[in-house]
Amino acid sequence: MDVEQPDRSRSSPVAPPAHWPAKTRRLVDEIRQLCREWLSGPLRSCLADFDRALHEHAASARSHIDQQRYQATRQRLVQERQAFEQRFIESIDHALLELGALPAEAKAQPVRLTLSLLDPIEHEMTAALDQLVARSAARGGPLLVELSYRLAVLIGTPPLESEAMPLGPQAMAKAFRDSSAALGLPAEHHLLLLQAVEGKLIQGLTPLHEVVNNHLAAAGILPRLRPFPLPRSPRPPRPPRPLPAAPAPAAETSGAPARPSGLRELLTRQRGPRPVSGHARFASTGELDAALANLSRQRVDPDMLRRAPRLREALIDQLNAGQPIDAVPILPSPDADDTLELIARLFDTLRRQQPPQAAAHDLLDRVQLPMLRAALADEGFFEHREHPARQLLDHLLEAARDWLEGSDSALVPSLEQLLERLDREPPTPGLHADLATELERQVAQQQRKAQVAERRHVEAMQGRERLEQARQRAADLLAGLLAKAPPRAALRALLEHAWSDVLALTLLRHGEQSDTFARRLVITDQLLGRLPPGNLDALQAEVVAGLQQIGMHGDEATGIAQRLIGAGAVMQEGEPAGLTGLAMRLKQRHGPGEAPPPAHAPAPVPSAEALRLHQRLGRHPGGWFEFAQADGSRVRRKLAWYSPRAARGLFVTRQGQRAEEMSLADLAQAIAAGKVREVPAANESDLDRAWRALTDSLRQATPMPGARS
Repeated sequence: MDVEQPDRSRSSPVAPPAHWPAKTRRLVDEIRQLCREWLSGPLRSCLADFDRALHEHAASARSHIDQQRYQATRQRLVQERQAFEQRFIESIDHALLELGALPAEAKAQPVRLTLSLLDPIEHEMTAALDQLVARSAARGGPLLVELSYRLAVLIGTPPLESEAMPLGPQAMAKAFRDSSAALGLPAEHHLLLLQAVEGKLIQGLTPLHEVVNNHLAAAGILPRLRPFPLPRSPRPPRPPRPLPAAPAPAAETSGAPARPSGLRELLTRQRGPRPVSGHARFASTGELDAALANLSRQRVDPDMLRRAPRLREALIDQLNAGQPIDAVPILPSPDADDTLELIARLFDTLRRQQPPQAAAHDLLDRVQLPMLRAALADEGFFEHREHPARQLLDHLLEAARDWLEGSDSALVPSLEQLLERLDREPPTPGLHADLATELERQVAQQQRKAQVAERRHVEAMQGRERLEQARQRAADLLAGLLAKAPPRAALRALLEHAWSDVLALTLLRHGEQSDTFARRLVITDQLLGRLPPGNLDALQAEVVAGLQQIGMHGDEATGIAQRLIGAGAVMQEGEPAGLTGLAMRLKQRHGPGEAPPPAHAPAPVPSAEALRLHQRLGRHPGGWFEFAQADGSRVRRKLAWYSPRAARGLFVTRQGQRAEEMSLADLAQAIAAGKVREVPAANESDLDRAWRALTDSLRQATPMPGARS
C-alpha cells in the first residue's frame, strides 16, 4: 500500500547488494554519499521558498479560515521539515540501492485497475508532476543518457530507461510524492510545495548529473562515452520528396553549398553526435529565431551568454513557453545545438582577446544572440569568411576597440540604433550588408575628424620645435655679440628676455640669410653701443615694431624701446632709473607662447632600449603603444609625431586628441618597467584571430580518426 512505502524505504539495506562486484558496491556507496551531500542544500532552499509562499498567501487571504490553514501548514512544516528532507534523500538512496531490480519488481507485480471519482486538485497535481518531469527531461536529456549508460555498465544491465533512472526526473517526482505525503498537507498546499521543489531542485539537477557523470568517468566507467540513444517511439513516416527532372551536371552542382564542415565537423569529431530525444520534436528555424529574438529583447544575463548549457536551457524555455501541459516538448535540433555551442565558444574566445574592462565586452554581449540568429538562418556563416554577418561582426569589433573609448564617443548613438535594428529585424544577408555599410560610413567619418585633430596637434608640435630651434640659434648669436661688448646686468636682461625673442621670431619667419634678420643684428650692435645709433627716432620705431611682433602692446613696447636705446647710449655713465626693475620683470615673463629655454644640462647616457627606439622611430615614426592605467586597464595611444633632434614624441588618442608628450628616455624607461608596450602591426583582424584560435583548439582536442571510446 502507498502508506507503507516510506517505511519500506527506511528499512532498506545500508549497503549495496552482496552479489555486486566490489568496485560496483564502492562506487554506488560513493554516489549515495554525493547525492546526500548535494541534495541537502536544494531541499532546504525548497522548504524556505515554500514557507515564504505560505506566508504571502496567508497575508493576502481574505478569509481568516484560509489564514489559519496557511499558518497551520507553516507550523507543521517547522515540525516535519527534517523528516521531509530525510524521506526525500532516503527515497533516492533506496532507488540507487535497487539499481537493476526495479524493472523486474514492476513486472512481477500484478496490475489492478480500479475506478474512483476524479479529484480536481489531485488531477492538477498529477498533471503538474508530469509536466515537470517532461521539462526536466528536455533540459537534461544528454546528461541523463550518459548517466544511464554508465550506471548500466556499472551493474551489468542494458541502458536504463527513464523510469529506472534513480537520479532522473521520475525518481525525483516519486521522492517528492513519498516525502510530501507524510506531511498531511492540504492538496492546494501540495501544489505550492511542488512549485518550490521545481524552482530550486528539479530545474537544478544538471549539476548533480554532471557531478555523478564526472565521478564515474574518473573511476574508469566509460571515460570517453558518446551515447547514441534510439527513439523510444517510431516517428511518423515523412512524405516522399519529388525526384528532380534531370540530374544537374557536375560542373553546375560544384558551386552548390555543401553541408557545413570545418568548425562544425571538428566539434562533431571532438564530442560525437548529440543524443536525440525520442519524445520531443525539433524546433524549426522560424521558431528558433523567434525564441532568440525574445531573449535578445529581454537583455539576458551576460553570465548566461558565456555558458552554452544555460543559454540552451533558456532557449528551450522560450520554445516551450505557452505550450499546453500535454504538448510534445520542443527542442533545438542537433545542428542547432552545434551552432549554439560554436557561437558560444567563438564569443568566449573574442572576450578573452579583449582587455578586461574594454567596451568590446558589452558589445559582444549585445550581438551574440543576433549572430546566433544569423548562424542558424544561414549555415554559410561558418564556411565563408565574406559572409555579411561575419563582416558586420568584424566591423563592430573594430569600432568597439578603436572608437568607443569613454562614454562621450560620438559613435555611441549611431551604434545603438544599429544594434536596435539588428535585434528587431530578421537576420537576412541584406540587413547585415546594409548595417556593415552604414557602420563603415560612420567609422570613416570619425576617422576623418580624428585625422584633422591629429594633424592640428602635429603641426603645433612642429611649429613649437622650429620655434625652439630659432630661439636656440638666436640665443647663440646674441651670446656671441654680448661676449664682444659685455653690457651691464640690467641691459643684458633686457636683451636676453625681450630682444632675443624678436631675433628668434625674425629668424623663424625670414631665415638667417634674410635682409630683415641682418638688419635686426645691426640694431643689436647699436643697442650695445658697438655701432652709432644714427637716427634715434628710426631706431626706436624699428625696435618697437620688433617688440610688438612678439606680443607686446604699444605703450609697453615703446617704454622698453626707449630704455634699450637710452641704456645703450649711457652704458659708460650708469644705469637709468627703473631699468633694473624692468629687467627683473622681464625675467619672469615667458616668450611668445612658450617658456624660456632651460639651462643646458649634461645629457644623460641613453639606455639600450632608448637607442633601439631612437633608431626605429627615426626610420619609421609612428605606431601604437598601450599605456597601463591606475585601475589596471590599458589604453592605446598613437605616436603621432616624433622628433629625432629633440628625442621627444607626442601621443594622441584614437580620436586624434592630445594624450601624452614623452621624451625618448621616459618612454624607454616606461617600456622597461612594463607600464608601456608596443602594439605590433596586426596582420589579421580580431575575428580572424579568434576564428583561428577556436579552430586550433578544436583540432587539438579532436581524437584521431578511427579512435574509439
